[in-house]
Amino acid sequence: MTIILILLTVAIFIVLELIKNSKKQTVTSPWRITIPAPIATQVIERYFHPGHSWALVGKSDVVTVGVDDFAQRVIGELDEIELPLLGKSLKQGEPFVMLRRGKRTLVQVAPLSGVVVGVNEKLAWDPKLVNNSVYERGWVGKLQPANLRTELRNLLKGVFAERWQESVRAQLILWFSPKVGTVLQDGGHMIRNIGDLLEDEDWERLTKEFFSTVSPSNHNQTNIKEL
Repeated sequence: MTIILILLTVAIFIVLELIKNSKKQTVTSPWRITIPAPIATQVIERYFHPGHSWALVGKSDVVTVGVDDFAQRVIGELDEIELPLLGKSLKQGEPFVMLRRGKRTLVQVAPLSGVVVGVNEKLAWDPKLVNNSVYERGWVGKLQPANLRTELRNLLKGVFAERWQESVRAQLILWFSPKVGTVLQDGGHMIRNIGDLLEDEDWERLTKEFFSTVSPSNHNQTNIKEL
């Protein structure tokens, strides 16, 4: 009987220690994230440019444009957004908006050619709308498209867009592996403020690799400094 009580005591002690250690790991892990994934319907109804901008075609001739979830997660919680100018003519794949967090900047390209006929002025005083509602209230501008039917063929939509997004996310996991790669896979969400983890040289390399400033139709390099 004494031996049984001793064994039970040891077993209880081990279980309590395991529970205690498990709680510590859950609390102190810096890479866990509980941000929900974008709603599927929001992705399906939009066209996506390989440079991570999107276009939503309405019933009128005006197209709403913005940046995608991948872009806002990489740059992180925004401090400032440099919006396009009203009346500015853009070509598909040219820079149209700049996202800024601290010393990090991320230029996003126009998904379609056209004239800027509207901008989301709320982003000037609340840039985090892009982080919190990237496909709805965080839209960037409105374009009067110049060549809509032809240029939509250069963009990704529906199942093709979903598969492309999954592929890009997998590439990012490999890019960061092993530092945060296993954590990005765990739970299916990317951590925020990824740019904060990188040195300047690595940030420049990441943006060149994942954020194209090239038109998908002609693959001509554009000058990202000319907003």
